[in-house]
Formats: sequence, C-alpha cells, structure tokens
Amino acid sequence: MKPAARPLVCVFVLAAGCAGPTSSPTTASEATTSASTAPTTTTTISAPTTTSTSAPAITSTTVTTTTIAVQVPEGFELQGGPDEGFVIALPEGFIPLDLSSDDLGTLLADSPIGTDMIAAVQAAIEAGTFTFWAFDFSDASDTFVPNVNGQVVPRTGFDDVDVYMQLLPQQYDALGATLLTIDQVEFDFGSGVTAVAEFPIGDGAFSTAYQLLAPVGDFVYTFTISYQDPTEEQAAGATTALSTFQPLR
Repeated sequence: MKPAARPLVCVFVLAAGCAGPTSSPTTASEATTSASTAPTTTTTISAPTTTSTSAPAITSTTVTTTTIAVQVPEGFELQGGPDEGFVIALPEGFIPLDLSSDDLGTLLADSPIGTDMIAAVQAAIEAGTFTFWAFDFSDASDTFVPNVNGQVVPRTGFDDVDVYMQLLPQQYDALGATLLTIDQVEFDFGSGVTAVAEFPIGDGAFSTAYQLLAPVGDFVYTFTISYQDPTEEQAAGATTALSTFQPLR
C-alpha cells in the first residue's frame, strides 16, 4: 500500500513556516457552487495525445490532438499547459516558478520566502517531485508565502479513489496533521479526492493545505494549495481552483 502515500509528501513540505487558520475551510461542494455562480470565461486548450498499438512484429504510434474547454472564474488565471500535463485556474496573484532553471537557489533567495521554506522547496524541486509550483508574493510574510504545487506521477495499482478514501486519514494522522474534510468528487474525466488539513509547525502555529488527488489514465495528479491563516475568500478560492483542474495526458 505504500505507493498511495506519495501525494502526501508535498503537503508536509508546504507545512513549513505557517501560522494557524482563523476560519473554517470551504468544502468541495461549496467551492463548486462558488465557481458555477461567478462570472466565467471559457478557454480552449489543445494538447497532443500519443496512442501506441502493438501487433505481432508491428508497433504503431498515433499522435492526435485533444481539445478541452476550461471555465475560468472571474479573478482567476489559467496556469499549466501541455508541457506540464494539466491546466488549473488559480486566483490572480500566483506566479509560477521556473522549475527548469539551473539556479533555483538564487531564484528562491531573491524571493520573500524564509530560509527554512527555501530549503524545503529547493530539496523537493531538485528531487523531481513537482512539475509545477507557484507563489503569491503579494501575501508573503517572513515565514510563509501562499503557494500551489502540482505533481504528475505514473499510476500504480494502488492509486485508486477508494484506496485514498480509506488510507489518507491514516497518513495525515501519521504526519501529525488534523484532517478537517475529505470528500470524493466527480469530474468529467472521472473521480478524485479532495482534502483539507491543518499541520502543526511548532509554537502553536499551523498551516492549512487544500489538496486534490486525481488518478486519471496512466497518471496521478496531485495539487496542494497552502495558506497561512486563510481568510474565507482564500479558502473558497482554493477549493474553487481545485474544481477547475483538467488533465492533458
């Protein structure tokens, strides 16, 4: 069952240097309602899809183009793309980090991120865990910057929604986190799991992580949005953002 534990690594990393929340997080169902009632724009994304078929002594590879429409709520910006393997609409203000840079240390050092968080972020990026990481520097403090990370990993036989619903609460507990909500959610592409958890980081402080896990096809997509002391607007924005996710692989 160990492969199912992988998505929680990013939640623990993002717990570094956060303060505790003062408001209750918005549930996934509330976020969906918020997204559907707010003004939206529709963005069309095209991505190549490769299909291989094998027959005796013959292997055929076909590349086709898949086009999807993404609803982007007012006040959100579309992030990701075919290279990342997904798209997601995030609240305006989140700036993606160039994970391909040869000098991530300098990029992070020039940001308002605290020393402990720089070390955690750089280690996770260099390990190749993440395909996306964005920060909202406009709401930064000395110890924490609101951020979003995404990872796309190959799917195994253990990466299943039913398994997540059973094991995630145990894994959060093992990390010392308090699981506030966990729900199975339905997308056009299939089922996923959303969770909200608080992570203690010492001196009575907590971080709040909003997470989506979506096993789709050959991959598992995991997104974690973390805030320090999230407002009601930030909590609603985080769960609305997760509801806009679309895979491109």
